[in-house]
Amino acid sequence: MKRSSPETKLLLLATVLIAVGFAIFQTTFSHAESARKDESSVRPAQDKGTIVARLKDYDPKIEGYGFRNYGGKHDNENDLDAGDLIKLFGAENVCESGSTEQDCVLYEPAEEWLKQQFKMLANGHCDGLALTSLAFWLGEPFEGKKTPADWQSGAQNVSDLQQSDALLNYVARIHALQSLAEVYDFRRENFKRKPSEILHMLMDSMKDDASDRMELLIYLVVDGKLAKGHAIAPYAVEDMGDGEYHIHVYDSNYPGMSKYVELDAKEETWRYHTAANPTQTANDYIGDANTHSLSLQNLGARQLEVYGCPFCPDSSERASMHHAGGSKKTRKAQVGFTMDGEGEYMITDPNGKRIGYDFAKSRFVNEIPEADVIPVTGGLGKNVPPQYNLPKLQATKPYTITVGGKGINQEVDADMEMTGPGFLVGFEDLLVDPGETLSMTISPDGRELSFTASADGETPSVFITIASSRKEPSYEFSIGGIKLAAGKTVTMKLDLEKDKLFFKDNDPDRDPYDVFVSRTNPDGTRNYYESDDLDLAKKSDNYEMDFSKWDGEGDMCFEEDDEGNGFDDEECTKEPNEKKKPAKPAAAINYFDRKQPIAMLLRF
Repeated sequence: MKRSSPETKLLLLATVLIAVGFAIFQTTFSHAESARKDESSVRPAQDKGTIVARLKDYDPKIEGYGFRNYGGKHDNENDLDAGDLIKLFGAENVCESGSTEQDCVLYEPAEEWLKQQFKMLANGHCDGLALTSLAFWLGEPFEGKKTPADWQSGAQNVSDLQQSDALLNYVARIHALQSLAEVYDFRRENFKRKPSEILHMLMDSMKDDASDRMELLIYLVVDGKLAKGHAIAPYAVEDMGDGEYHIHVYDSNYPGMSKYVELDAKEETWRYHTAANPTQTANDYIGDANTHSLSLQNLGARQLEVYGCPFCPDSSERASMHHAGGSKKTRKAQVGFTMDGEGEYMITDPNGKRIGYDFAKSRFVNEIPEADVIPVTGGLGKNVPPQYNLPKLQATKPYTITVGGKGINQEVDADMEMTGPGFLVGFEDLLVDPGETLSMTISPDGRELSFTASADGETPSVFITIASSRKEPSYEFSIGGIKLAAGKTVTMKLDLEKDKLFFKDNDPDRDPYDVFVSRTNPDGTRNYYESDDLDLAKKSDNYEMDFSKWDGEGDMCFEEDDEGNGFDDEECTKEPNEKKKPAKPAAAINYFDRKQPIAMLLRF
């Protein structure tokens, strides 16, 4: 074999060194460019700019929290409880029995709404962190506490505060209000404004004598809809000349730093460079006068005495309260649709009008002008779809819901829920794969639901929570445990007047059902029923459950209709209650007391 000459070896070595050097240069340049971009929105005010508005003495390193925006990784069972619902909506609207945090026993829909908030809080708390930072700066009290030292011994500044049950409760309560009408009204109107108009509203809110303070809301526009919302607290505006401004902000994703939004008042454009975590690659949020992706939210809307309740039995109560200026504003009853996991969904109302993500055209559509589209603001970059609040229709046809795995790269476990006056119903543990679509229906009164399986046959639990008044029990009903063949449908229907629940499926390959019932009584006691692997039918799964004579502890009456001719000729089969009796009477337990375990919330 011929050996290489020294010249050849040198040439080869030189080539390798050049290639390695070029690679190092490219990597260094890439990191430097990324750092330069991020630094451009973190560095303090430039000498050439002029501060034209600011919150007096606000410093994000002092007034901002020392910990970063968080989601569901911490144990959030203490973030909200019955006491919070009483303060928000009034005890008469949320408690089946009692009127204080210590003795309130919540309606079943109220408990389900709290669990819904726990899931949504997993998307981040930026809204609550930004607004409570401003509230601390103002010296606004909460639960009798005003200064950081009132919250934690030795804390002189907000940045000194550590995560505690009390502080996390404060942040969570303020954050969870973002979807309520009294709060969203202000945000919705400001989405319509140009960036320059937003700028001047911000500047006015920074005046010493301003009546209210603002946070800035930013969103990406993805397929025609607002996504990955983030809330930041503006504290100064710097005029850079020629119509360009820097809006300096506290960003809870970057504790201890000062960042800014670039806004061009002439071109009506804006830009913000941020990430859910400073150690991750940052992205640009950009917009203009046509994207409507920049808005404001006022602090005052989070400080009302009481709010309209979306799930309370009396629709007039839930729709009437708006205390800005001490006046009431009548609202039309609505039903709200929420998906708490990543993905997309489309709602088709009983009149055939659509709102949501059009999977065929890969675009957001809205054919319902009266609808409210409420984008989720969490700040952790999760692609959670908006909440849609639609007019509550008196119709026999149902709402049709299509859920799809758009924008995800792995299976997602999500819940799909509809909230209305006196009920909160839906589908729990929807397993959505990338590219998969699932179909379900819900009647306008929330009493009939159906789910149709896709190719993999994975089937969620179907549930109804319903309340009518303090004089009547409230209920939760849940069925699950089955797996349907592709294209097959499970249906659940409640006849509350006759105390009967109907459920069936059309899959010839039969599976036993898991059935769960929770009843909260006007005296504050709670009863539970659970049956695993219910399998009475011989030919088909078509059941009636009669709970009119259930004593709250023993057997439940079931009938099966194998012939398909109704239940009138069928005999009751008593199925034993497999649910263990609670160790204490329900009246003695506050199921959302911070000292009680979250396990009490679980159905199974």
